Amino acid sequence: MHYYVKSEANERGDHVVHSEECQFLPNEDNRKALGDFAKCDTAMDHAREHFDQIEGCQTCCPDCHEG
Repeated sequence: MHYYVKSEANERGDHVVHSEECQFLPNEDNRKALGDFAKCDTAMDHAREHFDQIEGCQTCCPDCHEG
């Protein structure tokens, strides 16, 4: 599965990680490609290389959502 992280932080300051199939996937101009991973936690690790505050999307990455 291919994952992306939203470039713009949400109201809590988190950058949200989404899978390529997510209905809430940000537009191309507001996301950074992370790559292909078997699980969202690996995608989260890669997102932390770009942003300090990371959160998994509650819809497409519920295993990584701490909300």
